[in-house]
Formats: sequence, C-alpha cells, structure tokens
Amino acid sequence: MRWSLWWWVVPAVLAFWAVGAHNRLTRLRAAVLQAFGQLDAAMALWIELVPPAPDPATPLDEAAAADEAGWAGLRAAALQLGACLAVARQRRQRRQRRADIAALSAARDVLRDAWQRLLLETPRFGGQAQPGSIHLVWEQRDTQVQLAIDQYNQAVRLYNAALGQFPAAILAWLLRLRRAQVL
Repeated sequence: MRWSLWWWVVPAVLAFWAVGAHNRLTRLRAAVLQAFGQLDAAMALWIELVPPAPDPATPLDEAAAADEAGWAGLRAAALQLGACLAVARQRRQRRQRRADIAALSAARDVLRDAWQRLLLETPRFGGQAQPGSIHLVWEQRDTQVQLAIDQYNQAVRLYNAALGQFPAAILAWLLRLRRAQVL
C-alpha cells in the first residue's frame, strides 16, 4: 500500500514542478522579448532623427557639400542600424541568434561614432548645443536607448541565470531553450 502511494505522489510532484519551472522560464523569456520591444522602439526613434538626403538635383555650395559629407556617413550608419534592427525584430519570436544581437550592437556603435564624427568634422554643426537643437534631442534619445539597453541586458541576465540553475537546466535542455545574448 505504501509503494502505490509513492507511485502517485512522486510523478505528481515532478509534474507540478515541471509546470512551475516552465512557467517561470516562459515568463522570463517574455520579459526579454518585452525589453527588446522597448529597445526596438527607442532605437527607431533614434534613427528617425537622421534627416533624409537632399535632392540630388539641387546644387550645393562648398560649405553645404562639406556638411552633406558628414550627414551622409550618419545616414549610412542609420541605414545599417535599421537593417540590423529589422533582422533582429523579425527573428525575435523565432529564436534570435547571437549574431543578430552582436550585429545590432556593432551597428549601434557605428551610429554613435558617425554622430561624434559629424559633431567634430562637419563645419557649422559642431559647437555648443542650443535648447531645442538636434544636439539635445540626440542626447536625450541616446540616453533613452542606453536605458533600454540596460533593461534588456538585465532581463537577459535573469533569463540566462534561470536557464543555468540545476533542475531548470534539465527542462531547458529538453525544451531546447537557448541562452540569450546581451547587447
């Protein structure tokens, strides 16, 4: 009689544990996806700050042509970030790859470098930031992006820590859950 009770209790406890562990991993994965959504929105607002290219039919004077060379580098970096963001966005529900996040991180760095280069090398653009200028808006959006990155990285660290814990690691292996990549 005692053994028959154990045959029912042990599988029931294991089943309840598995359901609880699965729910926890699912909740943490959803937090990573939500944090990525916030990061996506912040980066999209950042990219929107880059003005479109001028009409090629319009002739530019020397100063405007020099300014346009700096803006062209920023536009190219924004296009690269937009493309990397689109790929990561497309795959976020279907197992994002580490390479997607690494490319997104590199594109973010390139965009920030292009902005710094624009500030330093473009005549008539550098100097003190005036209230309401693109300088201040850029810095505000940069701060928003950095905050979103920090939140995303924190969610990824919690998820990865949960995947690495002993009993949950077995369940993660069975469900083929992979570790997420920090940005």
